[in-house]
Amino acid sequence: MAYGVRKERRRRGRKAQLLVLLAISLIAICSVIVIWKVGEFVYDYYARFSRYDELIVKAGQRNNVDPCLIKAVIWKESRFDKRARGLKGEVGLMQIMPDLAAADWARIKGFPAPSRGALYDPELNIEIGSWYLGRALRKWRAYRENIPMALSEYNAGARRVNQWKPVSRDGAFRERIAIPSTRDYVDEIMVKYQDYRRNWKP
Repeated sequence: MAYGVRKERRRRGRKAQLLVLLAISLIAICSVIVIWKVGEFVYDYYARFSRYDELIVKAGQRNNVDPCLIKAVIWKESRFDKRARGLKGEVGLMQIMPDLAAADWARIKGFPAPSRGALYDPELNIEIGSWYLGRALRKWRAYRENIPMALSEYNAGARRVNQWKPVSRDGAFRERIAIPSTRDYVDEIMVKYQDYRRNWKP
């Protein structure tokens, strides 16, 4: 009888040890998967801030726009997430409006209007956004605050900037921006723009 009890206890002990080992193995596997996923996310998050540098530089050269300004706009618009979508239908890195900026670009360039899906392509998105920004910069180049005016047009449209423009070309523009969110948009990009000019070497 005593031998049978001891044997049963040993059997239960081995079973318990096996269950503990199995639990430890599962925890270890889950930990490795979690650490790998977190590491992948962190790497992707930080890597994407420089992933499109070559496209930005080339688009800046083609459209005569400082690449540092393009990069600052992308930082503000999408934080370099090429899959970003806006509440009003904006698409991709530079949050392009398919029926506005993309349609204007296609019409003037003589290309077919790109589909919404095509605008998620980083190269096309940056090209259209840089072209649109460059057009606004050329339009307001005679004004002292031409960059804030171009950024305001990018964010709020040309009609509003025409309403806000100073009487004198040397006059202050920022204080005339009537939409607080646009004023904040311009301020944030200008700060980031100066940061990139100091610290980013395209």
